[in-house]
Amino acid sequence: MWTPRQKLVRLVWDTAGRLLWVLLPAGRPGLLRLFGGACGPGCVFARRVAIMIPWNLRCGARVRVSDGAILYALGPVTIGDDTVIDRDAHLCGGTHDMTDSRFPLAKTPITIGARCVIGADAYIGPDVVLGDDCRVWPRASVYRSFPDGSRLRGNPAKPVEPGEAPA
Repeated sequence: MWTPRQKLVRLVWDTAGRLLWVLLPAGRPGLLRLFGGACGPGCVFARRVAIMIPWNLRCGARVRVSDGAILYALGPVTIGDDTVIDRDAHLCGGTHDMTDSRFPLAKTPITIGARCVIGADAYIGPDVVLGDDCRVWPRASVYRSFPDGSRLRGNPAKPVEPGEAPA
């Protein structure tokens, strides 16, 4: 499943990378770049952000990721410019093929557009594409793709009706 080189890089990321992450807050985007990820200018990552497989992460400019967020980038995770990932949100770019008795890992992509807000404790599932300017309410669970400007809440997430106040 993982090449020997990938296993080694993951080991270094999970040990030395974590230590440097804590010690060098301003260097977090550079650290991600060092491990093969991409970060535009002005990105900010909180101390307790968990990133699995940093080389699969692509962040645009001025992306902000809050404390406790999980970027489970088994597959490619792309986050557009000026997007905010709030506290404890979980972007999950991996799943298992339940139709196969061996349950092989499926490394699926996630794409979050520009100027999106992913609310606190929200979940974005594998193979989801959110267009630009989307808002995901706190604790919502998104399992399918939505177009630009969508406002989503609930589990499974559904569009908020125009004029409807958030719960």
